Amino acid sequence: MAEIKCPKCGEIIKLDKSSYDALLSEIEKEEIEKRLNVQIQQIEAKYKAEYELEINKQKSTQDGVVANLKKTIAILEEKLIGADKDIELAVSRALESARAELSKKEQEIAKLKGDVVSSQKDSELSVQQLKEKYEFMLKAKDEEIEKYKNFRMGDSTKDLGESLEQYCHDAFDEIRAVAYPRAYFEKDNDVDEEGKGDFIFRDYAEDGTEIVSIMFEMKNQKDTTKTKHKNEHFFDKLDKNRTSKKCEYAVLVTTLEEDSKLYNSGIVDVSYRYQKMFVVRPQNFLAIIGLLRSMALNNLAYKQQVIAYQRENVDITNFESAVKAVAEKINNDYEKAGAIYSEVDKMCDDIVTKVEKFRKEFKTAAGWIEKAKNQLPNLEVRKLTKGNPTMKEKFEKLENKQ
Repeated sequence: MAEIKCPKCGEIIKLDKSSYDALLSEIEKEEIEKRLNVQIQQIEAKYKAEYELEINKQKSTQDGVVANLKKTIAILEEKLIGADKDIELAVSRALESARAELSKKEQEIAKLKGDVVSSQKDSELSVQQLKEKYEFMLKAKDEEIEKYKNFRMGDSTKDLGESLEQYCHDAFDEIRAVAYPRAYFEKDNDVDEEGKGDFIFRDYAEDGTEIVSIMFEMKNQKDTTKTKHKNEHFFDKLDKNRTSKKCEYAVLVTTLEEDSKLYNSGIVDVSYRYQKMFVVRPQNFLAIIGLLRSMALNNLAYKQQVIAYQRENVDITNFESAVKAVAEKINNDYEKAGAIYSEVDKMCDDIVTKVEKFRKEFKTAAGWIEKAKNQLPNLEVRKLTKGNPTMKEKFEKLENKQ
């Protein structure tokens, strides 16, 4: 049994082993708790000091950042004030430029309005002129139709053809001075390999540029004629005449196939078979001329530009042609000279071959001559008569006589 003295009252307490152990354990536990509390307080104090240090550090850093931001904000505010001034100045300049541009556009619009008004007046005048012109042409066409209704055919085929030609010629002459003052419309009397057509029409602009050209063929037929021709029988000849006479269009004026719904419908385009070819009845003769001329007027400016370009470049073209001609002549002379050089070279080769052969034969002959020369010593009488007693005897007698 263990004895324990109380530190306060001095009383001695007796404890058995189990009680002692329990008391000792409790004392140790209290001591451990005290130590733990001390350590916890120390740790808390440490972390609190570190936390306050970190807080102060972060606060100091944030204060520096805030100070820098304030400086930056101040700089940006100054720049913003300057930018506002620049913007105001730029806006002011832009407004001035816009006002000036607007004023310029208003002036242009006013000018365009004036041009439009002037153009409208010119257009109205042009429309009026065109209206008067086409009313005149329509009147002429109506008169022409009336004439065609009263058109009388002659008795012979020749008379029929000539009467249709005369009809068209007279119809054109009636409006020539008003509608086509610079036009050429005459019979085709130029006979070439393709023969000739009936009439050629050519109209010109004021500067002499050709506006349009038409080759006309007139075909008429009497009702009582047994052999009935068709319009298509004359297409090929008409196309060849158009090409040979350098006309742009070809027109067949015909009374053939009088019951044909196609040819009686008006102007018939047969360019699907022959380029730029039309078939018309006599009453549409003037109408086809007006139509083709109107179509050609759209291309007149282009033709004039092409002609002007060709005139401007005629010297260059002539120079190029001359250079080309000289180059061709030089090339031909070069080819001829080359052929002669080749022949001479061949002849030289033949001569060299013959000379080589002659040299070879000469050397052979020289060898034989040298060989013969070497044989001369063998021509002594004694050598020749050796083995020949008869000749030896004769030569001895000859020597003795001498």
